[in-house]
Amino acid sequence: MLALFQMTWFGWISFEGHRVALYFSTPSQSDDIIELDDEVVHVTCTHLHVGILLKNGRVGVRRIDDLDGKVEMLNMEEAGVENRILVSTSRQMFVVLVHKGRSEVLRILDDAVGIENLKDKLKHRIAFPWPVKIEQAAAGHDFLIYRDSTGNLFSMGTGTRGELGVGLVRHLDEPVHIEQLAGIRISKVVCGGWHTVALTAAGDVYTWGWNRNGQLGKDKMITEVYPILIDPLEEFNCPEENVDDIEATENSSTIIVKSTDSKNEITKYMLGSDTVPINGFHLIL
Repeated sequence: MLALFQMTWFGWISFEGHRVALYFSTPSQSDDIIELDDEVVHVTCTHLHVGILLKNGRVGVRRIDDLDGKVEMLNMEEAGVENRILVSTSRQMFVVLVHKGRSEVLRILDDAVGIENLKDKLKHRIAFPWPVKIEQAAAGHDFLIYRDSTGNLFSMGTGTRGELGVGLVRHLDEPVHIEQLAGIRISKVVCGGWHTVALTAAGDVYTWGWNRNGQLGKDKMITEVYPILIDPLEEFNCPEENVDDIEATENSSTIIVKSTDSKNEITKYMLGSDTVPINGFHLIL
């Protein structure tokens, strides 16, 4: 059976079936297994808490270091909700509630105060600029990027390093549309610590944010506050024009290209340093 794993600041997390495993890189911390009563769909974590989305729509939350602690289950049931997307920054956790004709962001946890009181859910709801159907959410240390069904991107959170793609802003409490990509259909978005990488349906790649380790490409500013196009030929001397996939780690961006010949070979090209991934799950056998 295939298991999914995610590298984290404390080690890594894996899940399959009804089980989540926490593996710690420090010898002083024991590994931990969390058993759930339903199939696990997704797992994420802040600096202090792990969040677990179940197939039945509920979300379990527990402190990472509370090995004997009980997982607190949050009921995300709500009329008209078609899908739920769990995502977290380094200190906050959110659930995107996707309705038939609209989506909302619900903040469920802040490391500074713990689990939010969701009895008054309206207090913690965050709306989008217009009715959208969100299909993907990605996050860095203190910012979030959302992709809707038409390929639009929205960003919120801290923007002091340009990671929001809407200029140099201190903080945005609600999602805003990344207008510089208007009319360009985005098929996937990934986030590093303080930068973002977006793949278009046409196979182009845009990056923006902090370029401390060269993760945005050659001859780019230390901070790019708006999306900039990556040229694979210029960056890697790659003859293939279209990119098939993208990845991001703390301080790197990777584009994945499949050859157009019968060999169908896959080549990965990296920008920046190869550090431990903080976002994105990978398949292992």
